[in-house]
Amino acid sequence: MFTWHAIPFVRLLVPFILGIFVSLYLPIDILPIGLALGALILLLFFFSSNKNSIQLYSSQIYRGIIISLLIFLLGYLRTFYHNERTQPNYFADKIAPKYLELVIADAVIEKANFYRCYAKVAGVLDSSKKFNSTQGTVLFYLRKGLGVLKPEVGCHYLVNAKFTEIPLPANPEAFDYKRYLSYHNIYFQVFADSSNCVKSAIKTVSIYGNACRLRDHTLAILKKYIQGAQALGVAEALLMGYKDDLDPNITAAFMRTGTLHVLAVSGMHAGIIYLILAFLTQPLSRSKWGKYLQVALLLLGIWLYAFMTGLSSSVLRASVMFSFLAIGKLFRHHVNVYNNIFASAFLLLLFNPRFIVDVGFQLSYLAVLGIILIQPMVQKWYQPRYWLDKYIWSLISVSIAAQLLTFPISLFYFHQFPNYFILSNLLIIPITSTILIGLILLVAVSSLPALASIIGIVLNYFLEFNNWLVLSIDKLPYSYVNGLNLNIVSMLLLYAIISLMLIISIHRSKWALQALLVTLLLFFCLRLNERYYRSKQRIIVVHHIKGHDVYSCIDGTHAFLLADSSFLENEASIKFFIEPFYWKQGITKIQKYDLNKSFVATNIFYDKNVGFQFFDKFLTIDKILKKSDHNNGILILKKYHKDNFKNLKDIPKYVKYGANIGFYEKQKFEMAYFKRFGRPLKDSEYYILIRI
Repeated sequence: MFTWHAIPFVRLLVPFILGIFVSLYLPIDILPIGLALGALILLLFFFSSNKNSIQLYSSQIYRGIIISLLIFLLGYLRTFYHNERTQPNYFADKIAPKYLELVIADAVIEKANFYRCYAKVAGVLDSSKKFNSTQGTVLFYLRKGLGVLKPEVGCHYLVNAKFTEIPLPANPEAFDYKRYLSYHNIYFQVFADSSNCVKSAIKTVSIYGNACRLRDHTLAILKKYIQGAQALGVAEALLMGYKDDLDPNITAAFMRTGTLHVLAVSGMHAGIIYLILAFLTQPLSRSKWGKYLQVALLLLGIWLYAFMTGLSSSVLRASVMFSFLAIGKLFRHHVNVYNNIFASAFLLLLFNPRFIVDVGFQLSYLAVLGIILIQPMVQKWYQPRYWLDKYIWSLISVSIAAQLLTFPISLFYFHQFPNYFILSNLLIIPITSTILIGLILLVAVSSLPALASIIGIVLNYFLEFNNWLVLSIDKLPYSYVNGLNLNIVSMLLLYAIISLMLIISIHRSKWALQALLVTLLLFFCLRLNERYYRSKQRIIVVHHIKGHDVYSCIDGTHAFLLADSSFLENEASIKFFIEPFYWKQGITKIQKYDLNKSFVATNIFYDKNVGFQFFDKFLTIDKILKKSDHNNGILILKKYHKDNFKNLKDIPKYVKYGANIGFYEKQKFEMAYFKRFGRPLKDSEYYILIRI
């Protein structure tokens, strides 16, 4: 068992992470941060120069506090300056740029009508043709057309400088792509085609560009020898972490069975590479200098694999983690494995502090900590006698340990729990591990077409069987539970409960037992309060779904879904657009009603020619405005016609709040509504959405 003194990096990592979170979510002016940094450095110098033996103990305490505060400020400042928008030459701050010089900075994703990628803004060209070097990153869309070739990493383009801000999500609880991109330092997007975009002859050569080319070459090998779209998609994801060709049904099945981690290049993949290389180089560890050569080969193999997969962030995480473990192998009598893990996390966050909000980063480190910390305790629950049940029990114990530390954050992000995670991991992990080894072998012998074809045929059978197995487990009764919504406070309380239970099991601590009882009480009180609040909610929601009119009237945990028949029959669209919001609101019962037909239901009345009333609120669509209309009304006009206002003496102006309609981010109310019309509201207009 470890002691806190054996893992000094945790003392650096915790305040550093706190500094990152404060910088991301509670930013303050940089001046007081700089002054605080200077004051702390002076205090640290004072205590470091204090040699008074009487004050030595207290000064060590103060010195520790000061160092923690310094690391906290370091995390804050590293995050602040990592944000490209804070830089003085950020491209969007330039006055009236006419053209942007874009450099393709990431792997290009090909869609039916366009190419999409991240691009660095190397400079701007103003109207006087003066070039200014800049920095910043944009989301670049290049429409396909005659003479438009797929961009490559390092290619330069001169593009008309009509960049727009990444839009907010159009629906409540929809995936916030704007926030996701902001974590990658991207706040604007650029759309281009052959009419406003010119490819330059300049091409920037970089390590990352070469890695992407190697990745594309590897993908070409897989496409040549792996047959079938579903099998190919899984093979690409399994070996490369490349998910663009994955079948959505396969992805959903892996998620619901608790095995989605095998489709993301993670610790398991790097671990397999590590174990293969460690086995092959085992004879070297018997000599004094051979163990250094063994570690060098381990590092070379891990990073060669990372290079082959295109150096994505998930691969970098796994590679850095196992690099630290490989180096720690040299000093196994002096280096704590926990310290290696925390050191790798600190190094990655120092490189990119926004990794901390990446779901993959969080899940990777929590899973590894669970396996290292909890798996030995779970292993003691049962003492198998034979090699087969030892192997099976080791897989089960690893699954339980990893799941224990990852399920709260999984509920927070994905709102579902895989009931058969033990069964699925027990069956899927050995098969996918075998497939991964086979894929590595396929790439290694790709220069021998005959042998590669044989390996490809065998792998096809394995991949098809693996996909069938995942889909079969997913179809089992009660294979998963969804709609499990946790807010961030509930998630943190769950982690506090797990931590206190671990402390009790290790140290038999009385204070931990008391704290556990208090934490459990807080957790259940919070959940009861949420349930009470949801039972009293009464809101109307207008959903933004292209080509459809969709509304929700929510009364407690009962939702009335009003839409056209084509949308109501599309279960996939309901799951994607509607279900996440219903989970958030705690909806347990849904009734669907066709907008093409008038109806009367409990607390709701709908007339297709007028609109609908929900308790004392009503919503009218394309209805002529009258002075006698209810004060709690919302009018939505799909098109303007003057008769809408003929009964009013004074035409009301647009008011920027949502009356009695509950909607996601009310301060962005008008943006979410007007997105459906394809343009912003002009100041001179008096229509579209009016409170009456």
